[in-house]
Amino acid sequence: MTQETPQVPRAPETPETNVRRTTATVRGIELGRGRPEIIVPLVGDDRDALLAQAAAAGATRARMVEWRLDRFRPDLEDPAAHREQVLATLPALRAELGPDRAMLATFRTSAEGGSRPLADDDLGALLEALITGRRAGTQSALDLVDIESARSPEVVAAVIEAAHRHGTVVVGSFHDMEATPSAEEIVETLRTQRRLGVDVPKIAVTPHTAQDVLTLLSASLTVAEDRSGPHIAISMGTLGAVSRVAAETFGSAATFATAGEASAPGQLAADDVAEVIELLRP
Repeated sequence: MTQETPQVPRAPETPETNVRRTTATVRGIELGRGRPEIIVPLVGDDRDALLAQAAAAGATRARMVEWRLDRFRPDLEDPAAHREQVLATLPALRAELGPDRAMLATFRTSAEGGSRPLADDDLGALLEALITGRRAGTQSALDLVDIESARSPEVVAAVIEAAHRHGTVVVGSFHDMEATPSAEEIVETLRTQRRLGVDVPKIAVTPHTAQDVLTLLSASLTVAEDRSGPHIAISMGTLGAVSRVAAETFGSAATFATAGEASAPGQLAADDVAEVIELLRP
């Protein structure tokens, strides 16, 4: 049975939701100004593997990491037990990263290319627990949080509200693991995410032709010309690799690159990406 692609809910355009910051700053890192940031995914399945990957990321030029929570402790199927282990591990991860690297927490559900499913209410509970520091030692450890914008509108709104209340930057994400939508659809998805209240809209799509990659890049440039804040736009796989190194030219504020195991198809090594970005800077 073919899995139905999740749809991003539309939000009404109102003065309250349509006005966003033009940049988003975490630990002195300003997303949306100049050179795109490199984000290294951490996909370790237990504490030791996670901390080892964090140390490897620390040896690169990347200033941000993404903790892929769906890849952590796959042996724990109970959401509450998994949540407790995530919260227990967070202080050690923050200490390993040091004060200068920003941390993005992401639970990528299987509906959008992640490693396992998670009910919307459980996803909200996990992200809100990380944001609010519901365990001793976790406060202020998290800098950014990812919420899939196609999840329950109530959960998405609650995560965004909690994040903003605690000074956490919100990445609103949408992944098409099958195809590349039209440029108009990509633009509307990113604009809708911003109207929902996220600080950094994000879309990742799957190309089948070179034209698909151009479609993604063109849509990214259109959204950048709105000048309403940073966004991230990625064409996945080997075919879309150019989108990961040409982010600045086409308006994307960040790209994902590896320091070891990748978290998505087409990711390149972090230091290689850093070098190519410098060579391609306009």
